[in-house]
Amino acid sequence: MNVSKMRMVGVIASMAMLGTALAGCGTQSATTSQQGNTTASGGSTQPVYGGTLTLDLLSQFPHLDPAKAYDTTSEEAVEQFYNTLVTYQGATNTIVPDLASYTVSDGGKVYTFSIKNAKFWNGDPVTAQSFITEFQRVLSNSMQSGGQGFVDPLIQGSAAYVAGKATNVSGLKAINSSTLQITLMHPSATFLYVLAMPFFSAVDPTYIAAHSESYIDTHPMGTGPFELASYTPGKDYVLTKNPNYFVKGIPYLNKIVFNINNSPSAVLFHFEQGQTGMISWNQGGIPTEDYLPLINNPTYASDIVKQTEVATDYFGLNCAVGPTQNVAVRRALEYAVNKQVIVRILDGLAVPANQIIPPSMPSGYEQNLPANASYSYNPALAKKLLAKAGYPKGFNTTIYTDNSSPTDLKMAEAVQQMFSQVGVNATINQSSWNTFLASNETGKQNMFTLAWLEDFPDPSDFLNTLFNTNQIPVNDSTNYSNKQVDALLNQGSIMPAGTARDNVYKQAQNIIMSQAPWIPLVNPVYAAAVQPWVKGFYVNPNLMDPLQYIWIAKH
Repeated sequence: MNVSKMRMVGVIASMAMLGTALAGCGTQSATTSQQGNTTASGGSTQPVYGGTLTLDLLSQFPHLDPAKAYDTTSEEAVEQFYNTLVTYQGATNTIVPDLASYTVSDGGKVYTFSIKNAKFWNGDPVTAQSFITEFQRVLSNSMQSGGQGFVDPLIQGSAAYVAGKATNVSGLKAINSSTLQITLMHPSATFLYVLAMPFFSAVDPTYIAAHSESYIDTHPMGTGPFELASYTPGKDYVLTKNPNYFVKGIPYLNKIVFNINNSPSAVLFHFEQGQTGMISWNQGGIPTEDYLPLINNPTYASDIVKQTEVATDYFGLNCAVGPTQNVAVRRALEYAVNKQVIVRILDGLAVPANQIIPPSMPSGYEQNLPANASYSYNPALAKKLLAKAGYPKGFNTTIYTDNSSPTDLKMAEAVQQMFSQVGVNATINQSSWNTFLASNETGKQNMFTLAWLEDFPDPSDFLNTLFNTNQIPVNDSTNYSNKQVDALLNQGSIMPAGTARDNVYKQAQNIIMSQAPWIPLVNPVYAAAVQPWVKGFYVNPNLMDPLQYIWIAKH
């Protein structure tokens, strides 16, 4: 199962981003409060109860089952319907209790959770079994959940369960109805981040046992702040307030209406007319074609929130197929790309990238790359290196990309033109996102455009997932393999958080960059438009929109 691959421009991606620059009026920058309080400029700063928030939605939600949801469109809904053991505080990367408080044993292998008094919408209580059931669903091979790899083989007994050699996971125990104990095979610096992912939400075991997977995927039964009141295919989803939500005081809104609408011009018109409250994750951020009209309009320019994503748009170079098997060729192509041109194509919604780890990642980013891992635009040097590699006249190849956005093609064409300047003549193969991704995961594409967005704030989510030999070809679709890098990544996976672990990942990245399986292009900038009368909005690096904390001011 592919994890966080996304299109070059994040229309449908997997997870979220960390910000560096906030601009907003009426929609305030993120608060550190878990409650999402904000000090909105103009009008009352006190939350107001009631009202309906209407949003245009890019497409129908692919999944409403937390075990299956692994894209930003699905997660926008699932995070309203379900809760996890722990979550992130406000706009930060700090883990705090959600449905449970917790303690960790001295050895770092045993986590004990005390589950809060909470109920599902149907009145059934949340218990330790609510989580055990969901973990087992995620681990089940028949579910094909993208969450399986995050906890297997990490949780004790998960491997036997996945292999069909055990009917239960030995590391998951209900000490009593309100106490859950999870035992790991080894300490993990990222386990709490994993638990905050929607995959590991509380589900009602009775409800799960009584319904088919397809029914559960369209009829959620959660604990979340909003319930699904209705879904009209092709038209809308209506969410209503959970009056018995276990977090007192929220949500503020009575209703949220997602109108399915994939027309960019209509999305902009509805926002400008005040018919919709936000253009945010419901559209994968502001569509590129709408960004300049909004930012250049004095009426709306101050209502744009921008943050640099914890993501990297990159150009993949196959290490096992074609001329790019030769590391000298890959290094030559690194020098052939002018990343400032890519930034201009994205209307400034990006910053040039010089490495795999984004600068907004809390650890692992290298301020000063070693000389052998650093590249700058130098077409003359690219030609010289190609000649030394045995390609003095260049070569013919294919660039694979998807056709989800005109901007994707523009970027592929820009790289195609840059390559032609050094003698590399590329044909562009463009297909639908699903077709492109299925092809990419075979590891047979010569060159391709793609991006990676963090699942959680740790360098292992980029480096181990994308460059460990055991990830070939689905996630490591460049077929990059290096025993020294594998050893470092495996070492880092069992080390405690801290400088020593960070240095292990930096060492791994430097080796990878020196061998150039990727040309990191840009770190994309996420942009949302939020009406001044919509209060409480903020951006978390790892979650979707905080709709439970949003209220509507008098306007």
